[in-house]
Amino acid sequence: MNKKNTILVIGAWLIVCIIFNITNYFMEKEKEEMENSIHAVVMEENTPLYKKADKESKVIKELEIGSNIYILQEYTQEDGSIWYEVKTDDKKGYIPQDKADYYQKSGDEMVLMSDVSKFNIQYETIKNKNDYQRFLVQNDIQYVYIRAGGRGYGKEGNFYIDTEYQTFVDACEYLKIPYGFYFVDEAINTEEIEEEAEWIVNFLEQNAGEYCVLPIAIDIERYNNIETRTGEIWDIRANLVEQLIQKLEENDISSIIYTNANTANQYFSQIDTKFWLSYYPLEDAVPDYWYSKTNQEAAQNQELMEKMIAWQFTETGAGEQITEKVDLSIVRANRFP
Repeated sequence: MNKKNTILVIGAWLIVCIIFNITNYFMEKEKEEMENSIHAVVMEENTPLYKKADKESKVIKELEIGSNIYILQEYTQEDGSIWYEVKTDDKKGYIPQDKADYYQKSGDEMVLMSDVSKFNIQYETIKNKNDYQRFLVQNDIQYVYIRAGGRGYGKEGNFYIDTEYQTFVDACEYLKIPYGFYFVDEAINTEEIEEEAEWIVNFLEQNAGEYCVLPIAIDIERYNNIETRTGEIWDIRANLVEQLIQKLEENDISSIIYTNANTANQYFSQIDTKFWLSYYPLEDAVPDYWYSKTNQEAAQNQELMEKMIAWQFTETGAGEQITEKVDLSIVRANRFP
């Protein structure tokens, strides 16, 4: 290779290195910018993204309701209006403050929690991830429980996984909302308890993200109109559930029990664990009182009430306050992880 060609090769190599370093610099800068931004969502359909913080400026694109946006800075204009500088997947621009919202930790004693499964999407109470994100921030939801799966009610007792769990995980991870998984238990003996513990451990290892900080909820259902494989073993079921809790503890996994309040009162209140109980009062609103104020028999069980940290008060929303037909719970934030 002659001197001229050598110089050309070296020059080309230097140009490639410079381009690589410049590209890497801007990629790292953008990554840092995203990490330091506020993860927000668009709250109105067809929200204009403006080139400047001025409604008279050029509209770059229209944003769909529930879309992810990253708030980079906040600006107050001379007229008192507040604007966000935001980044979408491919554009930067400005939107008025009232067109976006994001998760903020509440300091209230009692806060709202949502629990979801594939049925929310199947029956269109929630249509997709963007829809769920909007629902969460609009209603100031502080915690989320997502169905991981469970053991089937049939004789075979086969395991199943919730086909939409990732949709809800992605929403929580993006908004940085604390969440956990629940698992529907239908074990009828110690061998099946060991299987369930192994299933839960494997699922969490593969799917628990950064904001999966809530204990696994062991969902114990009791149906009077459905024949289930556990329907005849209620006298020993508490012992089996205790075994599952112990197996999970051996794997450094904390848990709580979710079940109907009266079922817990009748069969499970002696278990040394925390409880998330369901009871649906008649009023179509978010209760401004705790479950222990009701006249239910379980509410008089002082031992159970001391262990209760969450109350599922509806499966159909909360009237005009929350119109989506969803499961909602009140959480005692000072008792919750």
